[in-house]
Amino acid sequence: MDEVFESKIKSLIKTELEISPELSKLISPAQLEALTRQNYGQYWPEINKQFSAMGGVVAQTFDEKSNEIIGVLSLTEKNSNLLMWAHYVRSHTGFCIGFDDNNPFFNQKRSDRDELYHLRKVEYAKDRPTKRVMELTGVELLLVKSEDWFYEQEWLMCAVLSDSNRVIKVDMYPIHLFNFPKSAVKEVILGARMENKKKDQLLNVLSSKYENVVVKQASISPTEFKIEFVEL
Repeated sequence: MDEVFESKIKSLIKTELEISPELSKLISPAQLEALTRQNYGQYWPEINKQFSAMGGVVAQTFDEKSNEIIGVLSLTEKNSNLLMWAHYVRSHTGFCIGFDDNNPFFNQKRSDRDELYHLRKVEYAKDRPTKRVMELTGVELLLVKSEDWFYEQEWLMCAVLSDSNRVIKVDMYPIHLFNFPKSAVKEVILGARMENKKKDQLLNVLSSKYENVVVKQASISPTEFKIEFVEL
């Protein structure tokens, strides 16, 4: 890559980060620079002609590529939501982990303005944020969803994917796994239709590694549209 391109990239990133401080909370300058160079390097001949007219290109790059940089832990505040069990626990055949949101794991803010590594409630709205990406706040970038998803009563914690402890390669997107402390888990709920073999395997893991965790069995009420729990 020629020196002019390198100089333009660095200058552009510096300007965008000064104008859009929210970006620096979501991605480090080094990561943003690498991503921008990779995404636009192949188009340098055309970019070289129109560089001055490409305001906001770094913010646009982040908006398009954020799912390759930022990972999201998605939780719900209600463990008895029928739709959540049906959609995300394979129709009641899986299990639910109940976390202690007061555990320090869920509040690892590095500064008062940090957008990452702490749990926050999702906001639901009828309309999409209409500002330019560079003008959006961290809340608008990460925590606003359509009001159609209100039933999820969702809380999110975002993290940089490169900080993950393990990566599993799959066809579409790699799965990034992060370690969490045992103390963050307060209960595990077994699905109403969970197979006995899988249930026994899970109970063995819990008894050997999570002996202080409360274990419950879920069942679907025969008379009401709700889920009931019995502690084992």
